[in-house]
Amino acid sequence: MSSGIYLFYLIALIPSIIGAVLFMNNKAVHWGEWIGGTAIAFLVSGIMHGIAIYSMSADIETWSGKITHVSHFPRWVEQYRQSHTRTYTTGSGDNKTTHTETYYTTEYDTHSEYWKAYLNFGAINEDRQIDINTFNQIKANFGNKVEDGGKQSSDHGGHRSSGDNNIYTTHNRTGYVYPVTTIKHFENKIKASPTVFSFVAVPTNAPVYLWPENSNWMISDRLLGVSGIDQREFDLMNSRLGPSKLVNVIMVGFNSSDTMLGQWQQAKWLNGKKNDLVICYGFNESGVLWTYCFGWTEKENCKRNLETIVLSNPINNEILPLIEKEIEANYVKKDWHKFSYISIEPPLWSYITLLIVMFLTQGGFWVWAHFNQYDKNGQRHAIYGSLGRRHR
Repeated sequence: MSSGIYLFYLIALIPSIIGAVLFMNNKAVHWGEWIGGTAIAFLVSGIMHGIAIYSMSADIETWSGKITHVSHFPRWVEQYRQSHTRTYTTGSGDNKTTHTETYYTTEYDTHSEYWKAYLNFGAINEDRQIDINTFNQIKANFGNKVEDGGKQSSDHGGHRSSGDNNIYTTHNRTGYVYPVTTIKHFENKIKASPTVFSFVAVPTNAPVYLWPENSNWMISDRLLGVSGIDQREFDLMNSRLGPSKLVNVIMVGFNSSDTMLGQWQQAKWLNGKKNDLVICYGFNESGVLWTYCFGWTEKENCKRNLETIVLSNPINNEILPLIEKEIEANYVKKDWHKFSYISIEPPLWSYITLLIVMFLTQGGFWVWAHFNQYDKNGQRHAIYGSLGRRHR
């Protein structure tokens, strides 16, 4: 744990000490209020500690997979009984009686039509809502065979009044692949402490790229710059390698002979996310001029072999089987637990924010503790007793 982390809780000791002084010298402060103020101080410090660490180390990575099946959920109307409770009285005076009655009404809930695609990423499954055109296209490429997917569920436990509450599912019967991506969150201590590793300084005018976030889960952005590779073919390769090798392959093409571009791209991305394997290359009309591969892996020879493959072959679809074969044979994802030793130093803003929040919460609490109705012995203040008699 970094020394900065301890400062969060040392700050929490200040109001605890002040509370002890108030308890010993102020008859209006009860010992429980001192304990409560101390607990609030440490709770505030703990929350700010968590926010600071999360804001610095929270990161995302891309997983690759494919669509396994799609389903159609038709519109239907559900009829169900809704219970209600009402209270009424009968009689008067000593004969007045309160009654509670339960009664039921018939209600209807309309379930709208929608379509879903089901995705597999190896270790996990997810689903996405899609439109009818996308559904029909996938259904056609999967063979158009419709299967019974069961009944649509409901929170009310009613029954169908009208419409169709069946689920119509089409599984992949043809082998046609729809490659997909999803974003996963992870803790990146390297992002929080980049000085632990040595990266070159990126010039402000360097033509490097932002990390591809793949905003369209059906078409990725992992081919950056100029490339002769088909996007779908590249995504298909990732859909195979992602589940089996836990890797996210990115290619970056620079129309330049400057070999530093690869290292600047590496520095810009802090060597990439934990599953990235990034292949950079520079070229002109005569072909590939240089290559540089980076990423977190346990076997550096895979990156060097990929550099040789890219340097020795045209950048088109025919290079993809060579890249895939090398990654299948030699890529090993980095054990991210090896970075657990990295300590994170919270930023200055987190301490300033903590002091402000601590001042406001403790100030408000101790004003309340001083003016509430109980004193050091847990008894009502005399002022409250006199106010009570005054109003009786």
